[in-house]
Amino acid sequence: MLSEVRRLFACEMTKVWRTKLPYIGLACSALMAFIARQSVESFAQPGEISAFEYFISSIILSSTLTTPIFATIFAALSVAGETSRGTLRTILVRPVTRGQFLVAKWLSAVFYLMILVARSYPLRSALDQSIELPSLAQQVLICSYALFLSLIPQLATVCFGFFISVLAASGGTAVGLALGLYLTITAAKQFISIGGYELNQFVFSTYYDLPLKIADAKIGGMFEQWWQERTVFMLATSLTPIVIFLAASFWLFLKRDLNT
Repeated sequence: MLSEVRRLFACEMTKVWRTKLPYIGLACSALMAFIARQSVESFAQPGEISAFEYFISSIILSSTLTTPIFATIFAALSVAGETSRGTLRTILVRPVTRGQFLVAKWLSAVFYLMILVARSYPLRSALDQSIELPSLAQQVLICSYALFLSLIPQLATVCFGFFISVLAASGGTAVGLALGLYLTITAAKQFISIGGYELNQFVFSTYYDLPLKIADAKIGGMFEQWWQERTVFMLATSLTPIVIFLAASFWLFLKRDLNT
C-alpha cells in the first residue's frame, strides 16, 4: 500500500505543479517578507530592527493571512477538481483503492501547506545588508518548535478544505464553499459568545500565530511557557477538527456512489 501511495503522491505533485495556483500561493507567501519589514519599521527607530523581530513578523503575517487561504483553496480543489473534470472514475478504474487515492490527495495538500510556511521565511536577498537572519545557534530550536506547533491549527484548516472537497461536486463549488465558510467564521468568531466564553476560543484559526508570539516573547527575554491554557485550547480546538474532518472525509468518500 505504501508504495502505491508514494506513486500516487508523486503523480499528484507532478500534475499540480503544472498549474498556476501553487505558484500564486508561494508568491504571496514570499511577499509577506517585504510587508513584514514595513510593519516592523513603522514601530521602531531606524537601525533598531532586530533579526528575530523581522523573522517572526514575516511568519505571523503569512500564517494568519496568505497561508490558510491558499491552503484551503488547494485542499478544496484536491478531490473536487477530479470530480468536476470527470477524471475521478477513470483514476479509480485502475488498481487504485479509494483509500489510497484519498491518502495521496491529503498528503499533497499537507505538503503544499509545509511549502507555503517554508516559503514565508524571509530570504537574505530580500533585505538590506544591515538586517541579518536569526542566528541558528541561538534561536533555531525555539523557532523550529514554534513553527511545528503553528502547523497544527494550519493542518486543521487543510482538513477542513479537504472535507469540503469530498462533499462538493465541482472545484468552483468547493472553493466557494470552503472560503465562504472560512471567512464567515473568521469574522463572526469575534462577536459571538457562548455561556460567557467567546467563540474565538474554540476556533482553530484563532491560534495560527500563538506559538510564534510565545517564541517572540521567549527570545525577547520574557518569561513565557510553551504549555499554558492557550496552548491547550489550541491543541484541543485543532486536533479535534483534524480527526473529525479526516474521519468524515474517508467515510463519505468510501461510501460515495461515483455514478451520481
